[in-house]
This record gives sequence, structure tokens and C-alpha cells, in this order.
Amino acid sequence: MNIVNAFKTLIMHVIIGVSHTLVIIGSSLVFDNFILGNWINAIIITICVGISNTILWPILTKFLMKFMVVTFGVGALIINSAIFYLITVFIPGVSASSLESFIIPLAMAIATTILSNIAKIDYYDRYTQRIANYVKKEKPKEKIFPGLIILEIDGLSVDVLKEALDKDIMPTIKKWIESNSHTLKKWETDLSSQTGASQAGILHGNNEDIVAYRWVEKDNNNKIMVSGKLSHAPIIEKRISNGNGLLCDKGTSITNMFTGDSANPVLTSSRFKLFINSYTPSLNVVFLDAYSFQRVFILFLWEIIIELKSQLMHRIKNIQPRLRRTILYATIRAGANVLLREMATKTLIGDMSKGEINVAYASYVGYDEVAHHSGVRDDDVWNVLKQIDLEFNRLQKAEKICDRHYEFVVLSDHGQGNGQTFKQRYGITLANYVRRLLPDDMKIYDKHTYISNHFRDAYIPENKQIGTLLDKVDDIKNSDFFSDKVENLKDKMPDFITTERIEDFRKRYRSDLDYITKHDSQEQTTKKAKDSTLIVLGSGNLGLIYLTQWNRRLYYEEIVSLFPNLIPGLVKHQGIGFILVDSFTNGPMIIGQDGIYYLNNDKIVGKNPLENFGENAAMHLKRHNTFKHMPDILVNSFYNPENEEICAFEELIGSHGGLGGSQTRPFILYPSDWKDPEELIGAKSIYDFLKDALNNLKNS
Repeated sequence: MNIVNAFKTLIMHVIIGVSHTLVIIGSSLVFDNFILGNWINAIIITICVGISNTILWPILTKFLMKFMVVTFGVGALIINSAIFYLITVFIPGVSASSLESFIIPLAMAIATTILSNIAKIDYYDRYTQRIANYVKKEKPKEKIFPGLIILEIDGLSVDVLKEALDKDIMPTIKKWIESNSHTLKKWETDLSSQTGASQAGILHGNNEDIVAYRWVEKDNNNKIMVSGKLSHAPIIEKRISNGNGLLCDKGTSITNMFTGDSANPVLTSSRFKLFINSYTPSLNVVFLDAYSFQRVFILFLWEIIIELKSQLMHRIKNIQPRLRRTILYATIRAGANVLLREMATKTLIGDMSKGEINVAYASYVGYDEVAHHSGVRDDDVWNVLKQIDLEFNRLQKAEKICDRHYEFVVLSDHGQGNGQTFKQRYGITLANYVRRLLPDDMKIYDKHTYISNHFRDAYIPENKQIGTLLDKVDDIKNSDFFSDKVENLKDKMPDFITTERIEDFRKRYRSDLDYITKHDSQEQTTKKAKDSTLIVLGSGNLGLIYLTQWNRRLYYEEIVSLFPNLIPGLVKHQGIGFILVDSFTNGPMIIGQDGIYYLNNDKIVGKNPLENFGENAAMHLKRHNTFKHMPDILVNSFYNPENEEICAFEELIGSHGGLGGSQTRPFILYPSDWKDPEELIGAKSIYDFLKDALNNLKNS
């Protein structure tokens, strides 16, 4: 450090000391239970707090670090308060209650934060060196190959990224691109376009059977699985992992959904346990000095204020579409955009400084959370992206002082689409709309109502029966349900698809498309919806309809026979773009308002229902149709290519999960000297690309 910088640092310490003294004096005027006595005592307290934080804090953290980590930093605030309280006890004429002992140190930290921002002093410049000293180890005797740091910006599409770069909101990434150190490339997600499927594919190379963010398992007592749920993520990872994940070789997973087979996951859903079992030594670096978590807590509170201000401005400006956001959501936003962000960055700096990891994958989830509730291009999101870019700059500066070289990759797992929700647009949820298309009282189909095995077997055919049926219908494969060839199937139909019903349909409709376009669906009331054995889930603009009185997925022909109003009623709704059903004569069928796409033989009758949903939409849907636990009917919302709007089947303004627009267009930013991966389609293509890159780094 040169003389000028040393002088600036000294001046800054003096200014901060004066500000702390003024805070203490001011507190004595505000709080009745804080007795200061002579104003000189404020200077004494300031000096004692500084000495305690320098000498006492490192000693306390050796014994209490685990307590601070497992309490998510609350323990650190308690220790700060205890230190302040003990100082006041030993100074004659000074006294403070526990409340003041908690508030005053925070007020002092606020003063430090404000002055540092005014002076444009980045706290991380000093703290990075502290982390490096904490994890210091012997330098390796042999040269170690470069490591890889993979940084995910959750939910950021390549389109919004480019807008942020044009606005100079993300100068670090912009510099990497303009200096040709990194190459920006778009990639295409699988269906479904959400974190569960994408991270499974990126981190494990396998996202099969992840139907959506949430789905129903009929053969598992209709259990609803949720990708990000702490109790479900371990089950899902066990299904997709083969032990050769992206992070299996000295890798670390930070704030992710799955581990990538890392032996050192940090704040990762599939391995996260509350309290004692959540402790990992990697998080020690978050609490190396007394001010560290105080600063995080202050930024957390500030983020809550920013969110409350945003809510007020959205109301004043009448910004549409708009959700009702509460103080509870404000704390969730602060947790995602501050707490997890700060923990991820400090943990990464610690891992790089130590130099033992070969690869790390960390998710920055703030953009995704804010875009869901404010919109993908709302003013709120630009500041979030600016803060994330600042974290990347801090990581880059930290890497320069590490003994081991690390290369950086930045990517997103999916994008988001924008628009009013289904309920906002049409005044009804998808679930209630579906119920209107079903019999008024669905409980007649409840399997518990009937004792007859014959009835139960008819409605819930065993797998063997299904297989036999499929074997016998080869002669009418790829035939229209309403065609003459169905005559050959009459004696092979399930009991509830009667000959009379087939004849009735054939008299009225000439083909599948004729049925879809001409059938007048009668809507029922929803007064007995609570009795329905029906589950409808939303995963962004992807809807999942499960008729749960059957323990398997129903075929198109069965749905038509049982509930003739359902399919025409769905595809004629202006909020729905298309549906996917499975036919035992035709296989997967994409049905839109004016056309049908038979995926197995690539045949389109009428207008192509996938016209605006991407050139690979049919491929994604055909693959998706093979997944276990597929719904009886998969629903995708409309997509307007002119304004890029979709509509979510859950209450989110920015959403993702289905097909249509920028939600399937994430990005990857990788070192320019790497081999061009060419076209990247599906999350596994990212896994393969990064696996190859890791192998190349090891051999470099």
C-alpha cells in the first residue's frame, strides 16, 4: 500500500470513528434506557468497540462460528450486541438495556456503510484479503491446472441481458465481451423451461421425468412433487444422479437446487437441513469480522425498503400488469437478492483463495425472484442486475490475488416471459375453468364410492391390460378416432368407451379436428369443485391437469368419451395456445383451436398449433410425452410473438416453465479461447460442453 492510500485509509477510519461517536451521542438523546453520562464516554465506547472487534471478535468466532452459521447470522448480531452491552457495563456512568445494545451497533454499522458508499470504498477490497488470510495454506509445489467458476443468473434471458448491456447496467460482463475475453451465446432449454429441469440437466446431465416445477405422481398416492422443496429435492436428485455430475471432482455447489454430485454443497436444496445440520465450514468466511454480517443485515433491511417503495410507485403509476405484493414478499426478495447473493460471493472468494476446488457452480437468484413479481423489464430488475454484475467484478478482482488461476463462465438456466396472469385476464383460475368443463359433481368417479372390482378395473386398467390393448390396435395406428377404422376396435375398447358412444360421436363429427372445432362445450358450475378428484397445477405458463381417480394417464380417446366438453373447451379458450394429450392410436397429439399436430408421424391437420412456439417445439413435446407422471392433459398458454406476452397459470407477472418466447432462450458466456460448441439445445448440451471444458483445463 502506497503512502497516499495509507493516508486515505487513516482519514476514512477517523471519519468513521467520529460518525460512530455522533451515533452514540444521538442515541443517548433518543433512548431513555441508554444513559451516556459525559460525552467523552461516547469516544471511549467507540474506541472500545473498535478494539473489541479487532481483538475479541477473532477469539469469539473460533468458539462460536458454528452458532453464527446455523442461525443464519442472527448469532453474529447477538454477539455484537453482547460486546456492546459488556462495554457499557465496565464504563462508569454508562448503562444500556438489551434493546439499545442491539440497535446502537447496527446504527454505527449503518453510518459505516453510508460513508463507505459516499467515499466509493468497496468493502470487499479489504474483506477479500481477510478471507485470503483466513484460508491461507501452503502454496502448491507443483503447478495446478486452472479451475472453473460457473456463475448462474437465474431466469435471465439472452434478450434482457443484451438490453442490460446496452444500458451499461452490467459493465463487468460488457467488458468481458468487448475485450474478446468471453463469447456470448444463446442456448435453448428443454421443456419444461424452469430451474428444476435446467439445473438437473446442467449439473447432472439428466432431467428426464422432471415434468414441470411441480407435478403429480398418480402411482404414488397422488403425491405432488415440487422441485425446489427441501424434502423433495433429495428424492429427485437420487433419481437423476449417476455419480458423474458436473461437480463430482472437487467441486462445490452454492445456492443451487441440486448438488451436481458435489461433496461440498453449500445452501443447496437437495442437501440442505435446517439449523445444526445446515452447517458447513465454507460459510465461516461470511463472519470473519464484526461488521461483515451487520453490513449484510443492513443491506437486507434496505432491500425491504426498496421493495416497499416499488410497491407504492407501482400503485401511484398504475403499472400494469401488477401483483399484490406484501411485506412478507419483501423479506423473501431481500433474502434472495441480498442474503444469498452475499453468501455466494464470499463463499466463492474463500474457495478460490484456498485453491483446492476444481470447479464451482453458484446461482444468483435475485433477478428471477424480482422479475416474477415486478416484470422482466421493470425498473426494479435493472438495479438487481447491476448488483449481480458488481459481485462478478469482485470475484474477478479476488481471482487475481489467488495462487491458482480460475476461469469464469456466466450462464442462465432459462429466461422469462411477461404478461398478465390467466386469472387476471379472464377472472378465473385454470383449475376452476377446467372444473366448469367437467361433470358438475365429480365425486361419482371417486374410486372409494364403488366396491365392484369390475367397475374399478374398467376405470383403472392394470398395466397388463393396457399393454394387451396396445398390442391389438396395430391395425388402426395413426387413424383418426372418428374414422371408419375405429370399427375394428369396438371389441377392444375399455368398458366405459361404449359402442353407442362411438356411434354418437361419429354421427356428429367427421374427424378429430371436426370434433375440436365444432363441439359446443357446456360449462358447469363449480359449486361442488371441492368434491372433485381433480388436480390442476401451474408451472409458469405450463398447466398440468390430472384426473386422479385413475392411477394412470388417460388416453385422448378415453378423455373424449368420458368428458366430451373438456378438450374442445380448453383449446377454444383464448388464453390457451395448445394442449398435449396421448392417444393410443396416434401417440402424442398437439391440439390447438384450429389444428392438430400428430407428433409420431409429423402430420398436421388444419393450422399448425406450434407455429409460433419455436422450430424445436415438436421435438421437445415428443420427448416430454415419454416422461413418467405426465398429466392427462398438458396445457400451454398462448404466446403473442409481437409483444412477447404469455400468461402464467400461477400468480406471477414474469413466468417460465412452458414454451413461447424468451423463457426458452437463456445464454452462456464462456472464455473465447474455448472451442465453439455450435448449437446448444437442451440442458444436457450445457453439461456436455462444460464437462469437456473441465477435461481440457485438466490437460492444459
